Amino acid sequence: MAKVYDDPVYIASCSFGKDSIATILLALEHGEPLDAAVFSEVMFDHSRNISGEIPEHIEWVYSVAIPRLAELGVKVDVVRSEKDYVTLFHTIIQSGTHKGMKRGWLMGGKCNANRDLKLQPIHRYYKQYRERGVVQYVGIAIDEPRRLARMKDKGYIRKVSLLEKYGYTEADAWRKCEEYGLLSPLYHTAHRGGSGFARTAAFPYSATYAKSTRTYGANCRYYRRWKIRVPRVLSMVEHFHKSSKRWTTTTTHSDYSNTLKIKCLICCRFLRINLRVPKCDVMFALQ
Repeated sequence: MAKVYDDPVYIASCSFGKDSIATILLALEHGEPLDAAVFSEVMFDHSRNISGEIPEHIEWVYSVAIPRLAELGVKVDVVRSEKDYVTLFHTIIQSGTHKGMKRGWLMGGKCNANRDLKLQPIHRYYKQYRERGVVQYVGIAIDEPRRLARMKDKGYIRKVSLLEKYGYTEADAWRKCEEYGLLSPLYHTAHRGGSGFARTAAFPYSATYAKSTRTYGANCRYYRRWKIRVPRVLSMVEHFHKSSKRWTTTTTHSDYSNTLKIKCLICCRFLRINLRVPKCDVMFALQ
């Protein structure tokens, strides 16, 4: 039986997506205890201060969302890992078939980014409250039964979904955020957030790019900004002594050993690009 804490700390895990924002708003509306919200920002390259978050989303987080929540009386703590995606890319494998090689592009089912860059900083943050115990508000809607079923308490951390408690679906969460003017601009071009990259053969031909330029304008600063970041990723492609030369959800390490040399231009999965583009030689993504 899980230990019961007399005076736990109530913290909302917040990605600033619609579900986590709606969770905070429900806590405020219904008088639920809430001591703080914690946002774990995944970084792509610390040395150049390049965030791993979607560009328009992270700008909105700092310029709009955090100040607005502060006005509502919500303290937001931002945590980051000392590692970044570039660090994981250049990590040398210490054992196995690929010993001595760089880890390279992280792969589906073998991706350490979520563990090392997102979850570890949050867990370190929670440890300061180990003696008191933590009630973690998680943004899982009532129409996500599989995620709710996987929601398990862990040690001194008890997980609670206020969206489930108050019968909120994902659509309800969307409307709640709109009501408060706290719906991230990422939802103009994508159905969800997250971090990662994707490669396409021709960026301007993608369906999402067309939608984005209609929404923001062809010279939108968010997308111009990514033209500056692309060379950093291209330079990573040129590293050949790595265990993975591309990324898919099904390819294994053995498959990677037989892949062709990558010839590509990079554009970002941050834009959630729909791959309706001319056939390309190789597709990979950073997860």
